[in-house]
Amino acid sequence: KSITFIEVMTFQVDRTSANPIEHAAWSPTMDLLALSYDNGEFSVVRTCMSWQVVWTVKEDTEGLVQGLVWRGDGKVLAVSFKDVVNMYSVEGGALLHSSSTQDGVVAWSSVAVTSNVNFLRPVEPYLPALEDVKTDIMSIRDLLESKTDLNVMLLCDKQKQCVRLAAQGMMHVGVVSAAGVESVGITQDGKSLCVITDETSPKCTVYNTEILAGHTTNINDVTMIYSKVLTLSEYLLSTFKAMTDCWDDVLSEFNKKLFAFHMSLHPSNLSEQFLHLLVTGAASMDLENFLVHTLKEKEISKLLQSTMQSYEGIEKLITQNFMCCCYALATHLQFLLGMSRWYDRYGELGLKEIAVQDSINKLSGLMIKAQEMLQCISHSKAKLSSFLKWLLKATISLSDGNSTTVKISEDELNLVVKFLKTGNLFATRADTYHFNIDTVWQYFSEENILVPPEYYNNKILDTVLTLLKDKKPYLTVQPSLSLVQSHKLLTESLLKCFELSLPDLNVPVHSVDITDQYTLSSDSKLLRYVNDTNIITMISISDEGLQLSNQNRHTITERITKIFGYDRDFILVTNSANNTQTVCICFEDDIVKTELPQDTQKIFISENRRLGAILSAQGRRIQILDLDEDNGED
Repeated sequence: KSITFIEVMTFQVDRTSANPIEHAAWSPTMDLLALSYDNGEFSVVRTCMSWQVVWTVKEDTEGLVQGLVWRGDGKVLAVSFKDVVNMYSVEGGALLHSSSTQDGVVAWSSVAVTSNVNFLRPVEPYLPALEDVKTDIMSIRDLLESKTDLNVMLLCDKQKQCVRLAAQGMMHVGVVSAAGVESVGITQDGKSLCVITDETSPKCTVYNTEILAGHTTNINDVTMIYSKVLTLSEYLLSTFKAMTDCWDDVLSEFNKKLFAFHMSLHPSNLSEQFLHLLVTGAASMDLENFLVHTLKEKEISKLLQSTMQSYEGIEKLITQNFMCCCYALATHLQFLLGMSRWYDRYGELGLKEIAVQDSINKLSGLMIKAQEMLQCISHSKAKLSSFLKWLLKATISLSDGNSTTVKISEDELNLVVKFLKTGNLFATRADTYHFNIDTVWQYFSEENILVPPEYYNNKILDTVLTLLKDKKPYLTVQPSLSLVQSHKLLTESLLKCFELSLPDLNVPVHSVDITDQYTLSSDSKLLRYVNDTNIITMISISDEGLQLSNQNRHTITERITKIFGYDRDFILVTNSANNTQTVCICFEDDIVKTELPQDTQKIFISENRRLGAILSAQGRRIQILDLDEDNGED
């Protein structure tokens, strides 16, 4: 039967872009096309008989998009920039995961290995919802996890001259040394890694990755824990943000006014003036003017209310959200600790017990630090409330108002006297002055705590430290660290904990010289390249190496400039003597051709060979072709 190109190739969409298009990638499962532009934006568009922009994103990152790769199920899009790789949900473009790396994504393969092993899963923890957090972290985790196959993202690090393997696009599982990498792919059985390099001349090298295929289930087990730990870590960060937003340095303006007045006093100081006011009820003219006209009665009353609300909000976030998340993290890390002790199954992956134990210790330190902060809030709330009540009562009296409306107990007055007698009213850091009666702010700092916590008044901390005093090699409490510093230590420890390294990946099985016109099939089992005499050579890839067979399947008289390969068929882009570019679909017995616009610059064809995208007119014009084979009688 003959197939006419009129029925086979038809233009569906012809659009002009406002910005030149740099990269394009077809979804493997849907009629979706990912595009990146020269202004840093990237978008996903629906191309089925129309042109509908699904979503557009522009990240605040250095440089333009360097690559677009879809996950095999089409649910996640990976976008690589100069120093970061981001993963986005196809539904709405929500950012799922971000990795700081110098690598560029070059492929995302699925390894399908059936397994009958049923593994016990830890119970899912309950996490209270956080206000102002737009993304549901549990739905993120569900998207990151694969329910069946192991997805392996392949990242090319040209600086370190290697290819990194990342399970589910997140967790490092191995590395292969290779310089000048142009293309990579893993076979669906997971037994072979094909790396195409062009350091001096194009070459195809196959690496035996049977160890990856043999540990697919085990890697998925660890990746599942990693995805949960990752989302819980994001939840902790969201809780941090909620706490800092809740506090938002409500005392900053009060601190500035108080410190400016303190610096204007000479030879006396502010604590002496306040003590004189408290004991005698009389104030100097300067202090009276400051309280009545600068601080003002209404402002002090408003500050008293807002600070108490902030304290209560932070306490609620720590007890209901932060600690709940820490307990959930502890559950998963203890589960991972048990896995690390199962050496026959997980030891060869590089999962180390000592690294998991270190993460558990860092998490314990963070939980103790949160308890410290609760104690600090309790002390600061009592002292600041007492001081502001007294200050409000004194200001009303100096204004000849009715100060009896402000109730203050003897115990509260004693707290004020005790604080003022210290004489040390301010703490300084980076040219910023903080009123020492409040010490909560220092737990949000990236620097060490200036005012150490008082352990002896906290029964919980005192009990914990008593139990752990003989176990310093396992857990050391560092009172000088802030909550932010403790969380940073935990994050660094978790990254080391999940740095797996499969052995024996770096041994090449076979290599062969090729040309720069080549294509890998979607399952990475077949490599085609065009030699100097326009003959298409096919190479079968397996764990045993490369098997070559020269087959001139079709007579192609024009110069081949691009080749796209599939299981049986392949597509060529040719250039004739008069610079006319042609798309040739090479079926088993037929060739179907159609001419391209003369100013065609790039062409992108989907993995299922149904759609093609043509860029022309300096990358601003995009045309969508239907390349589907007609199964009718024509």
